[in-house]
Amino acid sequence: MDFTDTSAGREAPKEYRPIGAPVEIDAAEERVDGYLARRYPFFSRAAWQRRIREGGLLVNDTPVKVATRLQPGDRIVMYYPQLTEPEVDRGIRVLWTEGGVMAVYKPGNLPMHENGPYRKNTFAALLAEKVGSEWAALHRLDRETSGIVLCSAGLTTRQRLSDDWASRRVHKEYLAIAHGVTTHDHWDVNGPIGDLQASRIRIKKWVVPDGLEALTHFQTEARSVSHSLIRAFPKTGRTNQIRIHSAFSGHHLVGDKTYHPDEDVFLEYFAKGNTENVQQKTGFVRMCLHATRLVFVHPETGREVDIVSPLPEDMLDFWVNTTSV
Repeated sequence: MDFTDTSAGREAPKEYRPIGAPVEIDAAEERVDGYLARRYPFFSRAAWQRRIREGGLLVNDTPVKVATRLQPGDRIVMYYPQLTEPEVDRGIRVLWTEGGVMAVYKPGNLPMHENGPYRKNTFAALLAEKVGSEWAALHRLDRETSGIVLCSAGLTTRQRLSDDWASRRVHKEYLAIAHGVTTHDHWDVNGPIGDLQASRIRIKKWVVPDGLEALTHFQTEARSVSHSLIRAFPKTGRTNQIRIHSAFSGHHLVGDKTYHPDEDVFLEYFAKGNTENVQQKTGFVRMCLHATRLVFVHPETGREVDIVSPLPEDMLDFWVNTTSV
């Protein structure tokens, strides 16, 4: 493949696009190929290495080797010609702000950062456009997950919030609509999460013996004849943790393609997009997961802050329809 040559110190051409956010502190000194394979498993490590060797990937606008060690703040870009971006829900809105901390509502069809066909239609781009480029998200939500995103401005404030997040001092609650009727009002899933080797979906993770520690507390909010409205309290922060633990409990989330019991659903979605057949089998146009509450200590004032975002209209309408059947 013919990639545009870029010399050190020059701005990356428009054909190169950022991969996610800048490298975090916990990835310091990690090899670039290993970092990419771990964080972005839609390519294998060998595929990432091939792109690096061909010049299709730059770090800080400079070509690198597969063994290059990353540093906090490094920006990684990949060769990706401009495409027509899919439509998204651009309705982000500020829920609360004080000093250098802001809580912003993210709708259910909006990616956080540039990825795949998304370039400008992202939470990060809309945040910069609407409130200023000094603001950045502290954490991530899946593209189809709606709810509260905590943002910050200023390195000191951001670092203090990041430390609290990493130390599990931030209280998080999610609302979800799941298939099936729960039999318990409260239950815990204490199941380590890791790669599911037997799956046909290479990026799929599951509860496995040698996985990373993961604990989620669930609470049933309401039941219909076919579905359950549940509240999830993740005590750890593994990727897709709530989705995995809910499905592991026998209640995969409405709209979830990856953790649907039939893997053909995800494979069709991956190949053809969100078809009518996929929506019919998953139950909804998007995943019914909503980040509904965050409680944290403001790093500048020391005051406890409690942010709540109620169930969004699309999920509420779906739930009302299930209870009226």
